[in-house]
Amino acid sequence: MKCISAVCSGGGDFAKIVGFWKISNKIPPAKTAEIAAKLLEKGLYPPEGMEIIEWLICPGGRGVIVAEVPDEKAAFSSWLVWENAEPGYFEYIEMMPAVEAKDAISMVAKQPKKK
Repeated sequence: MKCISAVCSGGGDFAKIVGFWKISNKIPPAKTAEIAAKLLEKGLYPPEGMEIIEWLICPGGRGVIVAEVPDEKAAFSSWLVWENAEPGYFEYIEMMPAVEAKDAISMVAKQPKKK
């Protein structure tokens, strides 16, 4: 699968994304576990094309995910699955493309020098 989106880093076959999120305070932990179990059991999460590298949750409902996606549709779908399961599930969610630190350093080093 070739990456054809602006989300891609390095023009490879996929893009890495990092997502930061917080589950709504209105969703108790038991409800979160119930929703997650149902989505995983039905194969709805992760959405097609998304490969989870790391998926962590902290006390208080904050979490982070690092994943690989083929395009922006897979990244969008990862939010939509949860929103369809429980409207208002997230208090906030932020996803952004990410590159390896060594690649970022190299990219910055190649920028023209300011005079």
